[in-house]
Formats: sequence, structure tokens, C-alpha cells
Amino acid sequence: MNSLLVSLITFFIAPLIGLILFVFFIYVILSWLFMLNIVSPHNPTVRQIYSLLSSVVDPIVTPFRRIIPPLGNFDMGFFFAAMLLYWTQQWLLPMSVRALS
Repeated sequence: MNSLLVSLITFFIAPLIGLILFVFFIYVILSWLFMLNIVSPHNPTVRQIYSLLSSVVDPIVTPFRRIIPPLGNFDMGFFFAAMLLYWTQQWLLPMSVRALS
């Protein structure tokens, strides 16, 4: 049973968190491009991509946004959600794998 959990964490959960962090990064870059008027938010293709990214990011970030207010234009809820995901991937999961091995 332990080897199944280790395999699940190593080959499924950790890469999934990495993919979510990559989506967070693309979401931030795209929102900056909108804010700086480099990319038009009226472009239907870009709007679809942004909507797809939002459907992944918003359910994760919304609980943090309810607790942590924004600091000017900086979304602290987004920052803490990304940091928690990163901490989970880099520290919590490896510690869990070591404990199960």
C-alpha cells in the first residue's frame, strides 16, 4: 500500500501541482499583457485562453481572496495560493514520500 501511495504522489500529484503552477504563471503573464495593452482583451482567441486559465486558477485562489485583501493592484490571495502550491510540491510531498518509504 505504501508503494502505491509513493507512486501516486511521485507520478501523479507532484506533476499535477507543477502543471497548476505553470497555469498560474501563464495566467499572470496574460493578465499583465492585458493590463499593459500589449494583447487586446477583445480578441476572441485570447479571451478563450484566458477564460480556460481562469477556470483552473479561480477555484484555487477564491478562498484565499476571501481571507486576504488585495494590496493595491497586487492580489495577495493569488500570491499565497501559489506559494502554498509551491510549498506543497517542494516540501510536503517529498517529506510524505520519505515518511512512506
